[in-house]
Amino acid sequence: MGISKLGCIAIVFFCGLIWLGIAQGCSPLVCSPLVSSPPANPLSVQWTKSTPLPKPRAGHAAGVLDGKYVIAGGTYWEGQKGNWTQKIFSPSTHLFDPVTEKWAELPNAPIPFGYAAYTVVNNRLYVLGGYDGHQESRKILTLEKEGAKYVWKILGELPETRLFGWAGSIGSFIYLLGGVVRFEPLDKIGTCCTSKTATNQLTVFDTAFPEKGWQQLTPYPGEKRWLFSAENDGENIWMFGGIYTDHSKDSPTKFLQVFRYDIDKKNWQELPSLPEATLEASPLVPLRIPGKILFMSFSKSVWQLDLKTMEYSKVTPMPEEVFVDRFAWLNNRIIGAGGGEQDRITSPSVGMDVYRKAKPRLA
Repeated sequence: MGISKLGCIAIVFFCGLIWLGIAQGCSPLVCSPLVSSPPANPLSVQWTKSTPLPKPRAGHAAGVLDGKYVIAGGTYWEGQKGNWTQKIFSPSTHLFDPVTEKWAELPNAPIPFGYAAYTVVNNRLYVLGGYDGHQESRKILTLEKEGAKYVWKILGELPETRLFGWAGSIGSFIYLLGGVVRFEPLDKIGTCCTSKTATNQLTVFDTAFPEKGWQQLTPYPGEKRWLFSAENDGENIWMFGGIYTDHSKDSPTKFLQVFRYDIDKKNWQELPSLPEATLEASPLVPLRIPGKILFMSFSKSVWQLDLKTMEYSKVTPMPEEVFVDRFAWLNNRIIGAGGGEQDRITSPSVGMDVYRKAKPRLA
């Protein structure tokens, strides 16, 4: 799916919830690639529906707090399909309880934001940068529970503005990778985006010693890009694919490259590329589960990378194109909320659907 068709991740009204059975084996934290290992065992997934998300959302932050799934900020559109008039950036925050399958509204963020990097450290959601509808942001926001209430705070600022970056946590450290420095809309109403200001920076911040600030690490190799997929396994940062678009009329350059950053050695290594079939389904939405990284796409396709065998295989596809763009791993379930695509926006009356598997089982 090309960026000309994708346009900008704007709004959708679906969220996903899957129960998966995971084969017994060693954790990605202690496993290393073994050439002689048997082929990867693809997961078998059954999809069913559950509670709609109260409000439309895309380009938002997400994370697991207190065993519940939180989504915050993001964008939606005013108007109607075929005549969207303006992109709105939201401060709205909601919490999904996977036991009751109900949503609850939390306090709004201090500012609206979309396309921020985000991660969770010690049961606290960190939101890094983004765009508020008028200007790029350097702000670092946090959300955590104090007593019986969830509270937003402004922790500080990033060294520079950043959108569409990736953030991940290992221990008390937050790693911030790539993205763009400026919001680059294609038109006045906010249709997104080119990526002339893409950055290859990798920086780290120790939440236990915030006075040390952000430290520069080795930038990722190769050409600059955005809309890449990234995850960490506790020892490495994995970076997959990506897209680069210089001008609105250009065909996007798509990448299949895979890089891995070793946290201890502080260096990058290029690994075998993504399957070519993923090009048409990019950008891919990654999620690390025990022993694997899954890639959900803006189509029905789902792939997995087995971190032990380093082999890719297809997983049971989604039954429909739901365009979910955020996922979390919680209680042997994959929970995904929000997402979308500029050219395929769903009517607000449809609501957001949650998918889950009735009983875990293996392929």
